[in-house]
Amino acid sequence: MYKKENDIEYLKAEIKKKNRLINEYHLTFRILNLQIAQLQHYKNRISNLHARIEYYRKVIDRLENIIPVKKFIKIVYFGIDRCVNIFEKIFKKINCRQFIINEKNNFIFHYKFFENQQFNQSHLILIVAEVTLPQCYKYRVQQKKEYFEKLGWQCRIVDWRNQSEVLSVLQICKEVIFYRVPAFQNVLDQISEAKRLGLKTWWEVDDLIFDKKLYLQCGFMKYLPKEELDLLLFGSGLFRKALLACDHAIASTSALAQNIRQVGVHEVKVIENALDQNTLRIASDLYPRKLEIDGDLKKKDEIIVLYGSGTKTHNADFLIAADGIISALIHEKKLRLWIIGELELPNQFEDFKNQVCYFSFRSYDQYMKLLAHADIAIAPLEDIAFNDAKSNIKFLEASILGIVSVCSPRKNFKEIIRDGENGFIANSTSEWKEKICLLAGNSQLRQRLGRQAYYDVLKDYSSDTILKKQVEPIFGIPNKQVRDKLKILVVNLYYAPYSYGGATVVAEEMSRRIQKKENTEIAIFTSRPFSQHKGLRRYCDNGSLVYSVEISPQSYPSEEFNNTEIVDPFEMVLQAVQPDIVHFHAIQNLGLHLIASCQLKDIPYIITLHDTWWLCDRTFMVKNNHKYCFQEKIDLNICQACESQVFYLRERMKMMKKSLEGASLLLSPSETHRQLYIVNDVDPDKIIVNRNGVSRPRKLRKKRMAGSVLRFGFVAGNEIIKGYNLIFDVFTSLKHENWKLTIVDSKSNLGYSSFDIDSWKGQGKVIIIPPYDENSKDDFFNEIDILLFPSQWKESYGLTVREALLRDVWVVCTHPGGQSEDVMDGINGTYISLYDGSEELKKVIEGFLEQPSFLDAYLNPYKDHIMTYEQQADELFEIYNSVKVAENKKHPVL
Repeated sequence: MYKKENDIEYLKAEIKKKNRLINEYHLTFRILNLQIAQLQHYKNRISNLHARIEYYRKVIDRLENIIPVKKFIKIVYFGIDRCVNIFEKIFKKINCRQFIINEKNNFIFHYKFFENQQFNQSHLILIVAEVTLPQCYKYRVQQKKEYFEKLGWQCRIVDWRNQSEVLSVLQICKEVIFYRVPAFQNVLDQISEAKRLGLKTWWEVDDLIFDKKLYLQCGFMKYLPKEELDLLLFGSGLFRKALLACDHAIASTSALAQNIRQVGVHEVKVIENALDQNTLRIASDLYPRKLEIDGDLKKKDEIIVLYGSGTKTHNADFLIAADGIISALIHEKKLRLWIIGELELPNQFEDFKNQVCYFSFRSYDQYMKLLAHADIAIAPLEDIAFNDAKSNIKFLEASILGIVSVCSPRKNFKEIIRDGENGFIANSTSEWKEKICLLAGNSQLRQRLGRQAYYDVLKDYSSDTILKKQVEPIFGIPNKQVRDKLKILVVNLYYAPYSYGGATVVAEEMSRRIQKKENTEIAIFTSRPFSQHKGLRRYCDNGSLVYSVEISPQSYPSEEFNNTEIVDPFEMVLQAVQPDIVHFHAIQNLGLHLIASCQLKDIPYIITLHDTWWLCDRTFMVKNNHKYCFQEKIDLNICQACESQVFYLRERMKMMKKSLEGASLLLSPSETHRQLYIVNDVDPDKIIVNRNGVSRPRKLRKKRMAGSVLRFGFVAGNEIIKGYNLIFDVFTSLKHENWKLTIVDSKSNLGYSSFDIDSWKGQGKVIIIPPYDENSKDDFFNEIDILLFPSQWKESYGLTVREALLRDVWVVCTHPGGQSEDVMDGINGTYISLYDGSEELKKVIEGFLEQPSFLDAYLNPYKDHIMTYEQQADELFEIYNSVKVAENKKHPVL
């Protein structure tokens, strides 16, 4: 390179080449908008570079008029070369596509909802639970579900380890309970997400597992291996962290609630363990109609004392009563000690092994059947704070079977047991012996106390009692849903902030306008790019709730229409929104199973047919040679020849037809497009035209300066179907220099550029810019004279064509097709055919360049023919209401 530093023409060419490269960098940084946190470090540096580059650009624009002073040209060359090098160093440190995705994801994942917002009318309560502890799961999780459903709430239980499912269900629930979950990072993320959504976060527990100091008081701790002890204490810290991460707590006992308050959580509610429907069902088969005694288990004259241990953690508890039980076994030979679960008996029991029987841990039903054989149930507990916080489950289970209990005087036992009336309290070796022996020798006493205990627990611990006294005051009854609003769920593959394509523009603009109409709610279901963030996410756009779901990369092409992965999150949204109508737009990759869900749930839906995806597997009816297929009536034999490796075309067509036939109404953006579907067996009465609207100009168009270069614009990607190759061929072969082409790179919103500016070698000027929005749309069209729309298929509409026509921009477009319906050849635009390649387009462009003055005073005389967003929204709103009225007639509300 430096060997040629004296070659002025070489330097000038290199300067132009590097200037194109800088245009690319400049475009990328405009897309990034320099708002991403990782780029802040470079912000000032890049701003200074831009100022320096603008200076060099001005020099470059006048190069042809500069006397080739060698030294000056060298200064420009090396200056701009240094700018390129700096940009390249920065680009090595960042991944632009990923940063754009991260920026958009940050908007979604950090959108903050406020607690108790009125729009959250969900009737769902989520329980994120530890599900591996059967007894805990029964009493603290399943019972909650039973309570909530009695109150009229829906309830869903999810294992805390299932991150994607938890995060998804959080998006559609009213409140969330985290039961006995540790503060691993995924749980902290769940709690954080619940708070982002404005949900009330409850942490629930039924043991003092969050207090290391009190945990260490438990007698069983000294028998644990060090590794197991360390693990328990580590878990205790995680439980405490999870508790403090939530704003509210639920405890199973009042003593436990007090301990939670001392930790620092101020709102703590008590919901005690109760006798649920499952327990009552089992008990009704066993008491008072006593089950037939199993002779293999219990001899007729034996008195069974039963202890349900569960795990070895109860070894120290049993020791409290061990000596008293041994004394009772010596005194009363008919006594038998039954132990269910794990328990290490003291060595003294070796002398009484004929009076002791072990049973392995078993299901709840089987446990209750064994318990029903007992005459006396025991519940010894150490005298420590940990046990004072425990519930009285063992007393409840024995009592509902009419079995008398002897229990330690821990707080919850003392609250229900009246000593000698409905059970016994034992607090010493002598008391344990005395009371067991008293009961063993008096069957009538056992029956009397057991019967009283039965009546007491039914009165104080039935699920109806706990529901009324403890659950309903906390969670209340869900508001009755009043169907006083028109609720629409809009479904589209993309949605802001991931805006891409004409269908997305229509879906966004219609949703935003109709959302503002009285007694109307619009919600949106859409997708976002694959990333580490799994599951459904809810955010807000212009007053509408938006539910976005991540779409995994496709394993098979058929997943574009046959995607089962999206069904569960979509049905969650259907449950949450309860729409009157679902409006499907572009649903490629989301798939047809979403429509099947609506059909199964008898939810009316309409489809806007934005393209020919419903007829053609290649979406735009373009053959594998990139040429338009020109079929009218679709012949699958022709399609199969075009896609010889595809095996599913006939099944796909069946699914598409079933989806179209089940729709309440089909909408077409143009009459041309409507006729194509009618030819393909769509009922003419079922498909109507709803022309796409465009926004009105906010700025007056600047008058074109006489003698200035002719300015062309192209808005699309680099696909052959959009005609990019024709534009490239024409403009790189033009001999004229009096032109400027501005290309809008529509894909840069998705995080990448689809154009290589270095490949352009034309005589005029080419620039590439990111997509315009509503605020910059007028600026773009004010900077062009002619819009190029050489689409190579019969478009369903052509949004940018209408945007240009409404702003007095001449349009060159292919014909026939929906894109040309508002273009009048020779009056506000020029037709080119779909058949003739680039030669016809080149001839038209050269004609304009020969006489650019014909546009100096041009005004479109037919702007009033163009549908605006407001007009389309009004028309679509009437369509929604007519569909709802028609559906109400089919299914009248009684």
